[in-house]
Amino acid sequence: MILQAGMSTLMLWTFIVGIIVSIIVFIIGVLITRWWAGKKGWSEELKTALILNIFWLVINIVLGWLLWGIIALIINIVVGGWLAAKLYEKELKDGIIFVIVVLIILFVIFIILVIILSIIIVAAVVGAAYAM
Repeated sequence: MILQAGMSTLMLWTFIVGIIVSIIVFIIGVLITRWWAGKKGWSEELKTALILNIFWLVINIVLGWLLWGIIALIINIVVGGWLAAKLYEKELKDGIIFVIVVLIILFVIFIILVIILSIIIVAAVVGAAYAM
């Protein structure tokens, strides 16, 4: 019974960390998308960056877990590249390259955030266990 309570608590915290990281990556993604578009001489419009990042956020929330992550990545690159090409009025190849660069940057940020939040949660759980 104690193990079940501990496991459900761990699963809840994992879910919470996933949501927090997704929101943070979404916000940072909008900034990075605008920055990278500006570096390429493309439109730095907030609306365009929001549309692209909302698409990625929805795909990652729906398919981003476990084995579906590969499918989410493929969809993000192919459909996201097409969407970027349409939004920025560029060639499909340019849209896909744009999306790949932004997603690589976001992936690195995602990994760093997961590590930081996981360390914080482990410290809190271990601290709570010692307090008992």
